[in-house]
Amino acid sequence: MTKKRSAQRRGNKVLGSYQKVGTKFVPPLLQAFRFDHVSWFSHTMPELVWWDILADRASHQFAARVAEEIATYFKAAPENQWWAFISDYTQISEDRASGLRKHLLGRNVLRPLEESLTDFLDLYPQCPISKLFAWRPTGIVDVAYLLRFENRLSELEDKRSRNAVLVQAQAIYMGFVLGRLHVKRGLELADFPEVEHYPDTEKSLAVGASICSAVNMLAGSMLPKYAEDAWVQYFWERSLDLHPLDFRHLEKQ
Repeated sequence: MTKKRSAQRRGNKVLGSYQKVGTKFVPPLLQAFRFDHVSWFSHTMPELVWWDILADRASHQFAARVAEEIATYFKAAPENQWWAFISDYTQISEDRASGLRKHLLGRNVLRPLEESLTDFLDLYPQCPISKLFAWRPTGIVDVAYLLRFENRLSELEDKRSRNAVLVQAQAIYMGFVLGRLHVKRGLELADFPEVEHYPDTEKSLAVGASICSAVNMLAGSMLPKYAEDAWVQYFWERSLDLHPLDFRHLEKQ
């Protein structure tokens, strides 16, 4: 009996900081997030796709620099956004956008950011990210870029692919820079820099899996519901306009 009570006390101590949700125990790191299901490809990916565009047109290193500078600018701001999702910029004021432009210009980031995103914003001229710039997209479609962009999207469909994991890593990195994400030593996210080597090492695979899990919960906590997410709805409607579905092959069957 004594051994049994001792084991129970040890179990209670281990789970003391965990929150019981139904039959599951939720660790402290995850308790701040809502546990709503969020589809990666249909919902979260369009919100983070601009990070892949920066990586494609410049580099992952440049994307990380943009993430760092944006997070640095907003670090003292009262808003709850992490500024990683495109929808975060939907309600940004002109004063805020102007201040961010000046900050990025002073860090020599604004011009290459504009150059990297121009073709994408011409595909999606109502994208909230366009508020960061003093000019407005033309809406003129570069067909060669459209095909390139669609190929990149097909790679992002797998959330555990290298490109998709590095895209998600930008959101986590911004949380660190903003000072809103704190990770205890010993957790996989504590080895966050190892994601650079994803998926070539066992450690990077573990870190990548942790990043995907954290971003899924972050999206469930911060993004509007799918049907209410104006940017995501526009993204898919515009994508269909840009490349209508071809059903001609069905006529032969």
